[in-house]
Amino acid sequence: MKKYLLLIIFIAAFAGIASSCSLFGSKAPIRHYYQIYYKPKPILGRQVSGTVRIRTFDVDKIYRRHNLLFRTSPYEVFYYNTHFWASRPADMITDLVAAHVKETGLFSDVIMQLDRRPDYVMTGRIRALDEIDSDDIWFARVSMIFELKDYRTDRTIITHSFDRRKEVHNQRQVYVVRAMGEMLEEEIEKFFNKIYEKLNID
Repeated sequence: MKKYLLLIIFIAAFAGIASSCSLFGSKAPIRHYYQIYYKPKPILGRQVSGTVRIRTFDVDKIYRRHNLLFRTSPYEVFYYNTHFWASRPADMITDLVAAHVKETGLFSDVIMQLDRRPDYVMTGRIRALDEIDSDDIWFARVSMIFELKDYRTDRTIITHSFDRRKEVHNQRQVYVVRAMGEMLEEEIEKFFNKIYEKLNID
C-alpha cells in the first residue's frame, strides 16, 4: 500500500514540475505597434504668408488609450490586448498634420509651441479611429474635424469635417492602419485646398 502511495505522490510531483516548466517556458504574446504614416506631396508655388501654430488635436475619450479599437456594431467597442498605437492618437495625428503642413509649404512658418505670436491656429478633433468588423468584411473608419482660426480674433476661417470608411481586403491590423492613412492624406489635402481658396492663394 505504501509503495502505491509513494508512486502516486511521485507522479503528482512530476506532473506539477512538468506543468510549471511548461508555464514558465511559454512565450508571452507578441505586441504589435502601429503608426499612421504617408509621405506628403510638396505643392510648389502656393504658400500662405504667415505663421501657423498647430495645436494638439482633441480626441474623444474612448480613443485616449494606446490600444487599437474595433467594433462589431455602433453600440459596442473592444480593445486589442496585443495591438497598440506607437503613440497616443492625439499626438500621432497632430504630428502627421504638422509634417504635412511643413512638407507642402502651406504656410511660410510653422510652430507647435506658443513661443512666438502666430497669425493662424490650426487644430481639430478626432471623433473616430475604428476597425469595423462586419461578418467577413473589415473596414477602416476615420472621422475628424479640422479647423483654421485667426489667432488675433479667434475667428474661425475654415472648417473641414469628414466621416469615411474604407474596405480592407487583407484582414490584418496593419492594413487597417494603412487605409486610415490613405483617407487622412486625401482629407488633409481637401482641407488645405479650402485654405488656399479662402485666402485667395493661386
